[in-house]
Order: sequence, then structure tokens, then C-alpha cells
Amino acid sequence: MDENPERKKEVFFTPLRFSETARNFAKCDTIVLIFCESGSAIIEINYRKFNIVAGSTISLAYMDILSRLYVSRDFRGYCISLSPALVSVQMQKMDLSFLASARRNNVIRWEGEYARYIRHLFETVALCKEFGDYELFKATAVGQYFNFINLLNSYLQSNNLIDDGFKKDSPSSKKDYFMSFIKELVAHFKDSREVLFYADRLKISSNYLNEVCNNVCEHSAKEVIDSYISTHLKYELCNSEKTMQQLAEEYKFPNQSYMSRYYRRIMGETPTDTRRNNKNNITIF
Repeated sequence: MDENPERKKEVFFTPLRFSETARNFAKCDTIVLIFCESGSAIIEINYRKFNIVAGSTISLAYMDILSRLYVSRDFRGYCISLSPALVSVQMQKMDLSFLASARRNNVIRWEGEYARYIRHLFETVALCKEFGDYELFKATAVGQYFNFINLLNSYLQSNNLIDDGFKKDSPSSKKDYFMSFIKELVAHFKDSREVLFYADRLKISSNYLNEVCNNVCEHSAKEVIDSYISTHLKYELCNSEKTMQQLAEEYKFPNQSYMSRYYRRIMGETPTDTRRNNKNNITIF
């Protein structure tokens, strides 16, 4: 019997507060929708910087990388977290142009009627949670999430933010090249830590890939690669029982010692320290 039935739950709803102990990097293993009620924050999502103010929503997809640069002490908000399995079928039916545009607009500051609708959406989920009926709560949370998606679609269309010319394999701007780079990194981060590897896959030079990354997210390509890999390693260290040797082999490091030095250079602590000091759950704010 599972001694922790909470692990079986597919939906979570929780208030967010400022936390000095929250990790600077987090990898999303769920679909996340956050509403900022008060305060402010500066975050990076997949190495793109966003300013968060009251009335903003933050939408995160499965495997997104979130970096917390700053959170004010008066930050207050709410977070809906959904298992990807609950939304994947419906998301696959959505237009590719909308999905691509939504990925480029992770943070929206809502005003007027939009803001009132968003607040009501989260209040509905909060109220339903108080009933104590988990299945009803799950159905409500999923329903309200897709209400948000529909609102987002309407908002992007009315503000001409839908990229109708999106083509999956034909990057035509630095932002498109960057998104293609991130897709390659997601697919091959365990295969290589070298900029040249990813530049070759995109059929561009290493210098141009660095130019793309610096232009889009103010980080070098190497910094993006290293932070992505180290974040995944940190997630593995905190949420799996794999040995250091197993991780070194899986991530194609020459040996365990090399992996430890690499990880410490980026994260400021050894893999052993991370495993010893961190709990299984990731706190975003």
C-alpha cells in the first residue's frame, strides 16, 4: 500500500508566498498555471526573462525550466498544477500556430475584464477545493485551466499575437532559431554539452548560435546548455535513486569525478550536497 496517497494525485492547488529557501532553478514535471495577486518578481522561463507584477499569469509547460531571479517579500499568488496526462489529448487537438504563440507568451499581464475573469477562475478552483471532494476538484481545475487556454487564445488573436506563419522546421528569425535550439537541447542534452554539437544540428555556426542566445535571452549558448543540464541533474539527484556513477554514465561524463566538478562549477555545491540537503519536491517561489 502507498503510504503517501498524495503522490497519486494529479492536481494540486496551493497559495504562493515569498520563500528565501526556494530553488533558483526548477524543472516542471507538471503543467503549471500561476496567478500573481500582489508583489512582483523577475523570472526566466527557458532562459527568457519576464517581469511579473500583480495581475500577471505565468503558464509553464511540461519540462520547462524556470529560474527565479527576484521575488519581492510581498509576493502573493496561487498555483494550479496538473498532470500532463490530464491535458495532453485536448492540447494535441489545438492549432499549432496558437500553441507556438502561447509558448512565446508565457507571461501575460491582464487588465480590466480579463483580470476579473482570471481572478474568478482561480477563486473557483480554491472554493471547489474546500468541498473536500477530490474528483470534483480535479474536474473543476482541469476545466478552469482550459477556460484559461481559451481566454489566452482569444487574447492572442485580438492582439495579433498569433503567428500564422509558424513553420516547425523553418526558422526565419533569431527567436525561431532559439526555439529550435531549445528543442534540440531538450532532445539531446544527455548526448553533448558542446555548443558546436547543437550549432551543427541547426546548420549554423557556433558564433551565430551564441549571437542568437545573447540576443534572445542575454546568455551565451554554453550558459544555456550548462544550466539546462545541471538543472536536470539536480532534479535527478532530488527525485531518483540513481547512483552518481549511473548518472555520470547516463549523461556521458568521462567519470563521476568529472561530473561532480562540472555540477559544482554551475550549481555551487556538489551532487552529494544537493542530494543530502534537498527534499523531493521543488518549490518554485
